[in-house]
Amino acid sequence: MICRLSPDRLYAIVLISILHLSSRRPYMKVVGIIAEYNPFHKGHAYQIRYAKERLGADYVIVAMSGPFTQRGTPALFDKYSRAGHALACGADLVLELPVVYATASAQVFATGGVALLQNAGLVDTLLFGSECPDLAALKNIADRISEESPAYQALLRQALQEGSSYAAARAKAIENPAYAEILAQPNNILAIEYLGALSRLDSSMTPLCLQRQGAGYHETSLDEDMASASGLRHFLADHPQMSDQELALLLDQIPEALHASVKELIHDGQFLFADDTSLLLHYALTETQDFTEIADSNFDISNKILQNRHLFASFHSFCQLLKSKDLAYSRISRVLCHILLDIKKQDMLLPNDTCPLDAKELAPYLRILGFSDNGRPLLKQIKKNGTVPLITSPQNAKGLLSPEAMHLLDKDIFASDVYRMMLSNKTGQFFPNEYTRKFS
Repeated sequence: MICRLSPDRLYAIVLISILHLSSRRPYMKVVGIIAEYNPFHKGHAYQIRYAKERLGADYVIVAMSGPFTQRGTPALFDKYSRAGHALACGADLVLELPVVYATASAQVFATGGVALLQNAGLVDTLLFGSECPDLAALKNIADRISEESPAYQALLRQALQEGSSYAAARAKAIENPAYAEILAQPNNILAIEYLGALSRLDSSMTPLCLQRQGAGYHETSLDEDMASASGLRHFLADHPQMSDQELALLLDQIPEALHASVKELIHDGQFLFADDTSLLLHYALTETQDFTEIADSNFDISNKILQNRHLFASFHSFCQLLKSKDLAYSRISRVLCHILLDIKKQDMLLPNDTCPLDAKELAPYLRILGFSDNGRPLLKQIKKNGTVPLITSPQNAKGLLSPEAMHLLDKDIFASDVYRMMLSNKTGQFFPNEYTRKFS
């Protein structure tokens, strides 16, 4: 017996089928995050959880700084431990942000991170934290800065000559009290740079800001529900030999899944601070007679370093000695880091009007630091959709990379070797090099 459906009933069945199919996501959603995780804390876990639970991300890919950070100092914990912490808290793939960008100014840091995620060929959303939740306001500021009108440039130069830091000078030049207040917050500054980088690189990634939770960026107290990374670093610096009570206070700010790992790292003394670079940096300062071509340096900074290097005692004290009304501590810190790591201006493509940006040139490889079981399928997808080679080990890089890209990777390897040397010197332990170390 043949069952014949009326036209109305057949239409209803077809419509229901279409609605059912349209409700299923036709593609995987991939959220990208640019981070240092120095160290990883509850606020970072909240961001990844937000991407998965609120945004519906199938995967989270992180572009993470390696052994050195934007402050020009070594990361507290090694890059493999930090990548493992991110994976344990929900990230699916962690890629290393090349050291030339990881240790650079906010603009260059953001541009390198955006280029890296864009080259994966999968990320549809860039999620970043900011003190200001108003994405439209952040975008307006980014657009205003990118226009660089003559009036803006004149006000910026004047403020810099008066001794303002670059961030403070830019806030004055923007000539909008509300925007100046936004520019006074460090995560807002990075958010604005991410938006600028997305525009400069003509990226298809959709920006989304997540209002920062818990303590402010520069707050050092652990009293907040979510302490800042800066607060955790300061606490460990002030308590290198922790009592059980002090350790419990620190661990209270870190996801429970990471407690065993962090306790082991602290117990074994496997953490570094700025002054741990002092011995190697002192040697590097005595070996060169001109620092003008060092990244973030110039003729005046080079002369100032040369005239005062005989007074060098430690990284921090030398930064304090060199800083002045027109030279911020953070700038000096980055210059000293670049001297230590031999990073020159020519090693990075700086964003400017005369040098069109190409994401593939900025980040010519994707170096894996670790991936989760859930993230394993991403590797195949990146090989299929990515625009640059995926590197699992430096050993197979030479056959995949151009000489220019290999030069950039060599900088990463050297920075990791320097970090490893400092860690071995501090702990008396052996740590495998980049050619023998396995990612998570």
